[in-house]
Amino acid sequence: MLYRKGSTVFNEIIEQPKMWRSVLSAMEARRSEIFAWIKSQNFGQVIYIAAADLYNAAMSAAKITHLVSGLNSLAASPSEIMYGRRPPYDARIRTLVVVLSSPDVKQELVWGIEKLKQMDPKAQFLALEVEEAAIASEGLVNYSILFADVKDAAKTPIHKVSGLLLASFVLVGWLSGKQMLLDELNRLPDIGEAHIKDWQVKAQQLVLDKPVHMVFLGSGPFYGIAREAASLVARTAAVHSGSDTFAEYRHGAYGCTTNQSLIVGLMSNTFKNIESRILADVGICRARRVAVAEESSSELITRCDDILELKSGVSEIARVLLMLPAVQFIVFYLAMSRGINPDNPKHLDHPAIALKERPGAK
Repeated sequence: MLYRKGSTVFNEIIEQPKMWRSVLSAMEARRSEIFAWIKSQNFGQVIYIAAADLYNAAMSAAKITHLVSGLNSLAASPSEIMYGRRPPYDARIRTLVVVLSSPDVKQELVWGIEKLKQMDPKAQFLALEVEEAAIASEGLVNYSILFADVKDAAKTPIHKVSGLLLASFVLVGWLSGKQMLLDELNRLPDIGEAHIKDWQVKAQQLVLDKPVHMVFLGSGPFYGIAREAASLVARTAAVHSGSDTFAEYRHGAYGCTTNQSLIVGLMSNTFKNIESRILADVGICRARRVAVAEESSSELITRCDDILELKSGVSEIARVLLMLPAVQFIVFYLAMSRGINPDNPKHLDHPAIALKERPGAK
């Protein structure tokens, strides 16, 4: 009988395109209702509230919102909202608060929403929920969209992060009225199914040398994906990891990298020249450098050690989501190479620390 260690996580990564279709269908079913509500409100800024892994997705969604719609946008964790004394934005502007919700962070989100409602009573709330997180049942949001098919069977968060990130992108298309973006998002499941096996094979090759330290770099919306990848490496593969933006990493943050480090750069179109130059410059640390890019070029080949090509054929904005399966495969095979079961990492057996009372409560 074959040893099937990691089969649950592997299947979830492979089945993401199928899950994306489910998310797109759920969003399309609510499109007329939510779109009419958005148009009637005339929002001037969008705030994403999320915790844990969904906070990384919120960071990418906030950047995409600003780039595509031009609206003010930011990502905030409920803990930081509870710490504040006034809204972390201009409350005079009509505000849409998008809550990315899952059951494991429900209580924290409820506390954050309650605090934000006290600070900004005029704010409007929309919840994007997975696994029947039931934020809507608390009566704290104006609208809620539930994605019942978005579930993770293992400890590694695969579907909920990419599912709610895709839902956020669709919401941005509604806010901006960009049908071209929506058309690209509808193509992503087909693109994923066509290329995900290629990404799997290449990702397996990238971690054959078993690095003991990893760094993920990204710019703009790609930084949220870099943060999520670094978090997955620490939790799934038990390897020290970090994340940074390309332009900031060059200011000495590479000081602890060695020839046993792996630097993974998530390449954009906007900053591709400076990003490839930075990858070339950090070669002085003797760390192995890998670029996750749309396609290779002679310049990029000379400035890094290896390239994982997506070959998606979509814009820089839509390509952000496709970065997730690529880095998830890297994390998966790194854990497997170290003899760790990605389905059930033993170093995460301790229970999560639960908050017994609302932070800031007197």
